[in-house]
Amino acid sequence: MSKKFISLREVGRQLGIPPSTVVYYKDKFGKYIPSEGGGGRRTRYPVEVLEIFRRIRTMFNDNWSAEQIENELALKFSLLINDQQSDQRFDQSLSDGGIQELAGVLSRMSDVLDNQSLFRSEIRSLRDELSALREEREKEARQQKKVVDDLQKELLSLRKKLSGSATDGGIDFPPVDFLSSPLVIASDGEYLGVQGKGKKAFSLEDFVQLIERKESDSVSVETSWKRQNGQWVLVIRTEDAGKGREQNVVLVAQKTVTPNRNTVTEIIRLNIDGNDAPDALLLTLFRQLRAVFNG
Repeated sequence: MSKKFISLREVGRQLGIPPSTVVYYKDKFGKYIPSEGGGGRRTRYPVEVLEIFRRIRTMFNDNWSAEQIENELALKFSLLINDQQSDQRFDQSLSDGGIQELAGVLSRMSDVLDNQSLFRSEIRSLRDELSALREEREKEARQQKKVVDDLQKELLSLRKKLSGSATDGGIDFPPVDFLSSPLVIASDGEYLGVQGKGKKAFSLEDFVQLIERKESDSVSVETSWKRQNGQWVLVIRTEDAGKGREQNVVLVAQKTVTPNRNTVTEIIRLNIDGNDAPDALLLTLFRQLRAVFNG
């Protein structure tokens, strides 16, 4: 399909721009305006230059600087310029009898296509390998989840057994529902607790797990339970061998039914190294627990 060309006079007529202004635009931004032929009247302009001249006119009317206009033209119309220049070089090579050069270009294109085929094959191979690795990882994740679920079931069963032993006069250990109920403190007639992600309430069990996580090669953690006056007493003893420091925490809790008829585990007393924690300290503790539980 032959290309359509247009004169500068026709550019001015279609865009409503004075001929002198069109020539000024052409001289000022000539490297962004594609053309063919020699100089003077033999110069021809593809019809696509209408959009370029229209854009130049708009930017001038908007008080753009010459540098800003050049940057805009380079961004929007560089592809058109390159295509036009490529067409001119192609036409010149044919007119100069560059058939042998064209054959070389076709040969290089064939090599490129062969390389693309190899690349596609390698990409498919990598995708298959990635898919296999993903399936293997998902399989390992499922196996790990099963192990965790089995351990949790075993732990739950053990706690139930310990809870049953406590009622038979054996080992003292709180029942499962007591450990898993929302842990709260009473403040000004209200019950304050901690709610984490997924609306899961922070429980006494979560509190014990936070304490036990401190255990390491240098820090030992011992916990023990006993039932006293209808309440459960948790005794926590930590020893930091590196710092030569010991800490003893006594937490007293009981089962409570709130005015909204929710069953919760209420902290009645918290003693640290022989000193009862005031209500203000309990509130601070719960704020810290909220930050950790939601972190």
